[in-house]
Amino acid sequence: MAKERDFSWMKRVGLATICVALVCALHYVPSGYLVISPGPVIELSRVVEIEDYPATGSSFYMVSVMARDASVTEFIRAALDRNLDLWSKRKVFGERSVEEYMDANRELMKGSQVTATYVALSIQGISVPFQGPFPVNATIRPGQVAGPSAGLVFALEIITRMDHDMIMGRKIAGTGILESDGRVLPVGGVAQKTIACREEGVEIFVVPRQNLDEALRFAGDMKVYGVDTVEEAVRVLSAGSNS
Repeated sequence: MAKERDFSWMKRVGLATICVALVCALHYVPSGYLVISPGPVIELSRVVEIEDYPATGSSFYMVSVMARDASVTEFIRAALDRNLDLWSKRKVFGERSVEEYMDANRELMKGSQVTATYVALSIQGISVPFQGPFPVNATIRPGQVAGPSAGLVFALEIITRMDHDMIMGRKIAGTGILESDGRVLPVGGVAQKTIACREEGVEIFVVPRQNLDEALRFAGDMKVYGVDTVEEAVRVLSAGSNS
């Protein structure tokens, strides 16, 4: 009997050891997915310079997401956390390497800056060619943030500095891909961007209309506006109310 008890105990210890080893191993096994989490909320006065139109008082805020490789265990944790999302690396990168993907998104960021300047000037009745030269020198240094999703808020920042104050003392962030005709297209990671803005104390978050329902699910008490165009965003914000 004693030998049987010893064998049973050793068997249980062995199984427990195998389970622990398996869990530890899964922490290093790639899942093929990225964990998407809320990123930084950055005041544009820190990254946008407009010659002859310095930032005075408050500025708009841009927001992004952070992505990291997910192991199998991180995949499971993220799947159970509504504040996180999982993106397939194959869908995100396609056949590109991470470096190629980042290079492409840096180019998209540069393009969004040109588009934002063009649209901002056009809304103010200033006729310019799409690729410039522009009568206003706007320089945007977004640091490590890449991609085109800050186009909308870049344009709003340029307009509010040159023309009239749409911010009115409120803390306002925005996201949206901008087209040269002023249309605002949907972006990814809106849930995580909304969470980041809410936790940062943003009062108003402006998003593409197609992303509005998703943003509202995570907004809490923060006001969210969905817009189809930059002109619509200007009208809504110029009304000067959070309601």
